[in-house]
Amino acid sequence: MSENRKVLLVDDEVHVLHAASRVLRKFVDVTTADGPQEALKQIQTNGPFAVVVSDQNMPGVDGIKLLGIIARKAPSTTRVMLTGNNDQQTAVSAVNDGRIFRFVTKPCDSEDLKKVIEAGIDHHQAMVAERELLEQTLSGSIKMLVEIVAMSRPHAHLRASLIQRWARMVNKALGSKPSLEQGISAMLCTLGYLTLPDSLADRYLNGDSLTPEEKRVVNEAAAQARDLVLNIPRMEGIADAIYYCRKGYDGSGFPADDVAGENLPEAARILCALIDLAEVATGPAPSFEECMAELEQNAPRYDPAILEAMHQALGGDQVFAGNAEAEKLKVSVTELAAGDTLASDIRDAEGRLLLAAGSPLSAVTIKRLRSVESLSEQDAHIVVWRQSLAPSETESDPASVT
Repeated sequence: MSENRKVLLVDDEVHVLHAASRVLRKFVDVTTADGPQEALKQIQTNGPFAVVVSDQNMPGVDGIKLLGIIARKAPSTTRVMLTGNNDQQTAVSAVNDGRIFRFVTKPCDSEDLKKVIEAGIDHHQAMVAERELLEQTLSGSIKMLVEIVAMSRPHAHLRASLIQRWARMVNKALGSKPSLEQGISAMLCTLGYLTLPDSLADRYLNGDSLTPEEKRVVNEAAAQARDLVLNIPRMEGIADAIYYCRKGYDGSGFPADDVAGENLPEAARILCALIDLAEVATGPAPSFEECMAELEQNAPRYDPAILEAMHQALGGDQVFAGNAEAEKLKVSVTELAAGDTLASDIRDAEGRLLLAAGSPLSAVTIKRLRSVESLSEQDAHIVVWRQSLAPSETESDPASVT
């Protein structure tokens, strides 16, 4: 992991920025912003920064509020605040609201500022290293949960795979960077369906009509999924995204609390719209325009920016189909490869569904299919979509967030 030494200085006094930049540019990569709006623009376009040093007293959005926003948008960036105020309340607010690493009073000696920034860079590197280790450690747990859903609820696994693909496209249209929360929460958003009675899960995933009580039970499965995910350390953000994936932007839906609008996790807002899209697209294939028109009859339920991104990104992609790089093949069970996608349902000798059309195959699911006696004895042939080029790890890994 290469060391990130990018530092963003924020101050509405341009001469202060120039003076600090001259001192610091000799040992770090300095970018300046003459106010909060420019700072957020730099975070979006030139990040990630190892350290942000912001003045407190700026017109409009002060330093505490700015650093609080940055904490949400770039949590691994170390935040330092410079201020002429040394009262206790300012310090408390800076720590609690801005979640800062250091609180430095003016005037600040240049050598002291260098030491603070070096400590901030070290802190940033430690956070990035911890996150990378976390992602690697989580990968096995996530894959296990995904495989359990695939084997226990094939149609739920198919829906999750579909929603994950949509989420990647919508995320790109929104201009957001891929996140662990968005990628994994999309794959695990159907985990709670494991707790539903078999008949209810099947009817829901087949698009059958449900009673209001049955709809409530389906929605509350998000709480069961949240509780399962919370058994894995450091999954709190993903658990929150799954818990609120049935909560509308207007506060409607489950759970019945006061969280709404921008206070909902972005991943949850995306999932809410995509889960509803998957529901209206189930059954006889309607057009994408018809699906979106049905969603827009209840427009307050969805983040307007996400609805717009769905229009831009999804087009007619509401059901699985081979893309321009995929080839439709009929292969034997022994010829299946990780990264293939089923083009038709697979059932056992009794007609029970093993994997649904549209499901991506992994090494585990292929091993399971090869162990099915009725398939192996007949050397059954299965129709799949296969990338003309070898699929990348990102495309074949169900826990991928890119």
